[in-house]
Amino acid sequence: MHTTIEEEIFYPSERGDVEDDMLDEALVEHDGAKKLIAEIEAMQPADELYDAKVKVLGEYIKHHVKEEEQPGGIFAQAKRGDEDLDAMGEQMKARKQALMAELGGGKAN
Repeated sequence: MHTTIEEEIFYPSERGDVEDDMLDEALVEHDGAKKLIAEIEAMQPADELYDAKVKVLGEYIKHHVKEEEQPGGIFAQAKRGDEDLDAMGEQMKARKQALMAELGGGKAN
């Protein structure tokens, strides 16, 4: 859900305000994480490499968040841009609610 919202709304909106290389790297990181998640979901906890894949996924996510949140990172650059971040936040919230409804999860926060 997080990656879908960023990929559909946040990243495209920030092209021009955020360095293209940073956005491209974030998309590649999302792709790698999604592939690893799919592999983990297809496994059982007792399977060989299961624990290693879960650990690497956690490291991917920590790295990704750190790059987005660090000074000069994607979020800092986005704040300096011309985008109406409040309006984008509302759009992202609406998309999250729609995704939750699609997944049968009901109403999202």
